[in-house]
Amino acid sequence: MIFDSLTQAVASIGMLQKYYPVTRIWDGSHKQMLYESEETDNPKEAPVSFEGFHEATFSIRENDGLLEIVTSIPITIGGQTCCLELIHLGDMRTGSTSLEHMQKLAITDPLTNLYNRRYIDEQLPIDLERTFRNSDPISFIYADIDFFKKVNDQYGHIAGDHILKQIACVFLRHIRKKDGWVARYGGDELLVCLPELSRNTVVKIANRLRHSVESKRFYINDIHIKITCSFGVQTIDKTSGVHTVDQVVELMDKKLYQAKKKGRNKVAL
Repeated sequence: MIFDSLTQAVASIGMLQKYYPVTRIWDGSHKQMLYESEETDNPKEAPVSFEGFHEATFSIRENDGLLEIVTSIPITIGGQTCCLELIHLGDMRTGSTSLEHMQKLAITDPLTNLYNRRYIDEQLPIDLERTFRNSDPISFIYADIDFFKKVNDQYGHIAGDHILKQIACVFLRHIRKKDGWVARYGGDELLVCLPELSRNTVVKIANRLRHSVESKRFYINDIHIKITCSFGVQTIDKTSGVHTVDQVVELMDKKLYQAKKKGRNKVAL
């Protein structure tokens, strides 16, 4: 988000205050607070609409019985980098509803609505331990968008975000919750975890994903563009010697490289 002045920024975020009781703007070094919301605020300048998607980070902290979830978004004011904080408050003494909502936000990628890296780091070791304890296999699909940098360079990052969000929707339609989960590992890289599913079943799922992306019609400003993804597939068990998130990602990264080497829009086994 880019604003000409602090006054314009304050006027624009005023519409968010019915959702977030506290909003703050900090300078780039996060040492000086430029603005903090108050109920008496009455901006005179018309709000500016927000378009596109913006990278955000989440943090959760307790403060005198209140649970605060802070969404931090980089913004630009008068050419200077600043930080917008949106703070949601929950009373830990009144029940778990607000806590559960905040916990869900903390493990969800705000752009794609997939799970995020935090969820991968927390859930993957649990799934590995459980499946190995039961002597079951666990399968993974690792994917990214072919030539995604060219999309960003030619059409802009907002268009790239739009494509990434649509790709995520394709994955969500094909990955059933009872089978596993899908997360955004970073950038345009997506990780699918499928406990207890066999290699043959997961290969079929990966090929359905590949075909669905390839056949989907993507539009940017009424321009039809073709998008494909490359996929790596791997099934492991307790004899594979893989026990950590880093080991899984390293293994899957090699599989994805093989798919790229074969010409992209491929599933590497």
